[in-house]
Amino acid sequence: PEHWAFAGTGIYYGDLLGADSHVYGYEVDGLDFEIRGGLPYPTAESGAPDGLQVLAVGMASQVEESADIPIEDQFLTDEDGRFTAETLFGEASDANLDKVKRGNGMIVNFPRGKGEVFHAGSCEWVAGLLRQDVMVERVTKNVLDHYLGRDKKGE
Repeated sequence: PEHWAFAGTGIYYGDLLGADSHVYGYEVDGLDFEIRGGLPYPTAESGAPDGLQVLAVGMASQVEESADIPIEDQFLTDEDGRFTAETLFGEASDANLDKVKRGNGMIVNFPRGKGEVFHAGSCEWVAGLLRQDVMVERVTKNVLDHYLGRDKKGE
């Protein structure tokens, strides 16, 4: 709620943004982070740009794991994880699969040159707009107003 992107949304720490409209579904972008004072910060090894603020984070997986559903009946299985492991490490071994099977998606904001970047972290953000998710619409409006300078003019 402290960030300008969340102004007027009613979103607070721990709330779920876009859950009902499924804005966080697949192909999410995230980075390695650590928790300090209850908040996520990029690790020094993450490659994050200077000044990056993590505004929201959700857990992600490239491997479906279940004690109840046999792997052949799972939707995700481990194919994506094995593909990523082979692409990054040259081999889809179990050890390499363990390195890539868990991840996250994030909403981040950071300065870049004379401007700044707001990244929703999910290719499904548009689903929230199509489904008229009020909080997703408000965050989108806040971002557009901010970058168009309207938030400074009181419009």
